[in-house]
Amino acid sequence: MEIIIWAIATVIRWVRLKIYQYEVTFAIYMLTPIEKLIFNTLLLTLITMITAGIYIYLPDHLRAIYGRLYYYWAGERLFSSSRLSVSSIFGETATQMGEMVYETAKNAAAATTARMAEL
Repeated sequence: MEIIIWAIATVIRWVRLKIYQYEVTFAIYMLTPIEKLIFNTLLLTLITMITAGIYIYLPDHLRAIYGRLYYYWAGERLFSSSRLSVSSIFGETATQMGEMVYETAKNAAAATTARMAEL
């Protein structure tokens, strides 16, 4: 039982040390509790936004960089060769869906253009 109490006390001491180091490093120790709350909220918000941005946009950015490197190395685009096409990866459903979206957009544009011509 004493070992468990000692382990918990050691973890608590370590957490307190890290909080103290954080407050001294960023000079938070001299702020009032409300100012600390505001500063920590802003810092947490900034870190969360950066992390979310990295999680959302970094894979696509790396994919684009890889595509450019592949183009420079092989001389062709990654998905434009005859052996590798979008329909071979996603199937015919994606092609049909794309055609349906294109027709819908074309009809909407034609209707808008006809209305503009009437004015």
